[in-house]
Amino acid sequence: MARRPRTVQVPPGATTVRIPTQRGAKNAPPVFVVVSEARPTLTSRIARAVGGWAWRHRAAWAPTAYAVLAYVLTAVVHLIGPWMVYVLAPAAIVPLLAVWWVRVKSPERIGERPGRLLAAAVLATLATTWTAATVHYGPLTVPLAWVWAGLTVAVQVFWLVIRRSK
Repeated sequence: MARRPRTVQVPPGATTVRIPTQRGAKNAPPVFVVVSEARPTLTSRIARAVGGWAWRHRAAWAPTAYAVLAYVLTAVVHLIGPWMVYVLAPAAIVPLLAVWWVRVKSPERIGERPGRLLAAAVLATLATTWTAATVHYGPLTVPLAWVWAGLTVAVQVFWLVIRRSK
């Protein structure tokens, strides 16, 4: 009769369960069941890596997240309330009017970097204009999708430059 080992090698991370000897099988060797955790799939590992990266850099990539959210909301508004174009089109000029109003009424409030304020107003005007056009023509219009991509890149770059220069 062969001598059996007192310890059984178990891979790391595995759980062993010892099933006691059953009645009538006094000389039978003990039964061991090794249960190991399933390895995560490649898709879940990639999703975890991308999600972790996005979470660590969430403040830097906030404009891109807002742009994606705006795209989806504009598509919903296009489907539910296409009349909103009549509200959004006149509202597109509001950021530039606000900068002009502040410059005329109280120029001291503009601060030491008026270029930033003007750039932000122009980007906000372009974004509102894009929203009005997308509500009117639809989110799947190819030129408007390219405008959205360009605006997203421009706002993201503006955001990163502003964050670094504070």
